Amino acid sequence: MKQHFVVLFALVFYSGFSQCEDAEKLDFGGSYSSRTKNNIRFEKKYKDSIYFEDIAYPQEIALIEEYSNFILSKAKTYIVKRGGSDFYQNLNIHGFEVNYEDSVEINYNNPDIYNLSNYNVSYWILYRYKNKNIEYGFGLEFNKKGEMISENKFPEYSKNVKFEKLTNFCDALGLIKKDFRFKNKKVDYIELAYLDGKNTFCWLVEEEKQPNSELGRFQEIKTNMYFVNANSNKLEIVKESRHLSISCGFESFK
Repeated sequence: MKQHFVVLFALVFYSGFSQCEDAEKLDFGGSYSSRTKNNIRFEKKYKDSIYFEDIAYPQEIALIEEYSNFILSKAKTYIVKRGGSDFYQNLNIHGFEVNYEDSVEINYNNPDIYNLSNYNVSYWILYRYKNKNIEYGFGLEFNKKGEMISENKFPEYSKNVKFEKLTNFCDALGLIKKDFRFKNKKVDYIELAYLDGKNTFCWLVEEEKQPNSELGRFQEIKTNMYFVNANSNKLEIVKESRHLSISCGFESFK
């Protein structure tokens, strides 16, 4: 019976991610990147878990509980007001970071570093949004007053009440492949992204990068990035992306 269950699960998993050609190119959208390099990352630690002593490892959030509770409360208020309570319920906190000014030397063993009222800090909260099998990560920055000071990373519900009703990403892939600019191109990845000017989530599709033809030299490679409205399946914007590439290896001797 156990073997039948494993086979059935595998079939369901495969069918769910193989809806169309290039479905396996679906990637995690957004970013979990930090706001600055001069920061301390915090998380809730549990007594039954094993932690390694590493200065880069997240610190216990209880050290700044007075501040973190206030900021998280303000963040929730902002998200619910902009995105709605249903959207907030689909979020998980991935990380909580305190950003210090570059002039501050961070010493994890110095108790004063956690007395945040003594520093001009901001707070960077990382969230993970999940909509069925689609995932999207984003960060929001708040000042000491709990005011959001970074750019918007998700739609405003009052102006787009259906923003969580996502189209199938396969429809976006099909649309892009019919575009004249995509002729003889291949898909590098597709992911969920956000277009602030359009107040909507979109499917971001980037072309596969062509290999550098000049051995041992940097070469600029250009690709197109297609932004397809994830509510209407309309192609909204096409942006050019530029990458520096270098090919390494040995030339063959004749």
